[in-house]
Amino acid sequence: MKLRYRILQTRWPHGGEWKNWGFFYETPNSADRCASAVCHHNLDELHWMVHEIDRCVTQEGLSLENVELAISQYQDQCRVLPEVKAHEQEDGSIATGVNAIEAKVLGIDSISRTHCPEDMSVFSGRANHPLAQAVTSRLGLKLSAVSITPLPDTEVHVQVDEAVRRRHIFVIQPCTAPVNDHLMELLLMIDAFRRASASSITAIIPYFPYARQERMSRGREAISARVVASMLETVGADRVIYVDIHAEATQGFFTVPVDRLEAFPILSEYFRDKPFLEDAVVVAPDVGRTKLAAKYAQKLDVPLAVMQKRRDGFRKVQATHIVGDVEGKIPIVIDDIIASGSIFGEIPELFKKGARREVHLAITHPVLLPSALEWLDEEWISELVVSDTILVPPPKRHPKLEIVSVAPMLAYAIRGIQMGTSISPLWEPEAPRKLGFSEPSGL
Repeated sequence: MKLRYRILQTRWPHGGEWKNWGFFYETPNSADRCASAVCHHNLDELHWMVHEIDRCVTQEGLSLENVELAISQYQDQCRVLPEVKAHEQEDGSIATGVNAIEAKVLGIDSISRTHCPEDMSVFSGRANHPLAQAVTSRLGLKLSAVSITPLPDTEVHVQVDEAVRRRHIFVIQPCTAPVNDHLMELLLMIDAFRRASASSITAIIPYFPYARQERMSRGREAISARVVASMLETVGADRVIYVDIHAEATQGFFTVPVDRLEAFPILSEYFRDKPFLEDAVVVAPDVGRTKLAAKYAQKLDVPLAVMQKRRDGFRKVQATHIVGDVEGKIPIVIDDIIASGSIFGEIPELFKKGARREVHLAITHPVLLPSALEWLDEEWISELVVSDTILVPPPKRHPKLEIVSVAPMLAYAIRGIQMGTSISPLWEPEAPRKLGFSEPSGL
């Protein structure tokens, strides 16, 4: 089977480096140049852009040679390279070929380091294919094939494209924007694996959906995180893995085994040996993050400060007190999720207490709504360090954004679970250096 394709590149809209981020391809049946090309991308979150590109390709019947027309209105963010490439494979489905092309385009197609049992397969939904590709590369595997097709009425169709009978399945799907679409994809994939007689199904959800709705803060509210847990178990998940969930008690919503991984060792490793550390202070944005902030402070050997905040609704947050000495210090503010960027509104209180106007932030999950990206233009923000639990496409990669990968950690966890060995070393502060996680991911 031969697939012809052209590489799609994107970038931060105000300039910057172009990055390979997808491709347009023709299936063998459309090689007559008359049928439409297909866009394979990692831009689900930018759904308005994706919808328009897909609509243009389909309605205009664009061939591979003229797909530039589909992105003409996004030329500041997207471009298609002129070269038409070809991928040959002897067997397998189109989805298998698409996975192989994607690995080439992302630059992570080399099969790497470790031995894994032959009775396991790793799949991915559409939410974060680059992370899944990086994980499988470290495992020495190829990403297994599943076709996920949006239907005209906005339903989604899932088809597993290879045999999974008696295999141990790991499916990677952070439930990021559009949250409900990605959650439904995950549920349907788990159901498909169960109906195809998989031996076990582990749902790896680096970013767990509805995690901030884990309790009733007032009457007549849904406990949405509990609903998600129930759905995952009902459709057939045998194990769940997530990273830095907002409320640790969510683990109790499950009756199946749950592995709660931490990005703290990887994020804190980024700051290791930075010259400004001798003048730094780790800052917890609220009392609930004090335990996590203390881990950062201990590993980096710097003081700790805690902010107390008052929340008014979902968006408005006000800092009321600061416990700890921040005068003359460079703040490293930590948190688990950054969405609208309300945490930035608290930081000026640090300056009133004498902190230096050079703020570094370490936050696990980069939801990064437009308002948060606008905050990054403030001169007193030096950098925002996040993980790749959530895919941040180049059009959202502000120059002050730094991304570290959790792929080595997830690969280590998958291998340990499958081989029956302990994964407890992942919780050690020195895990990145001891286990070799500090190597660049290539993404």
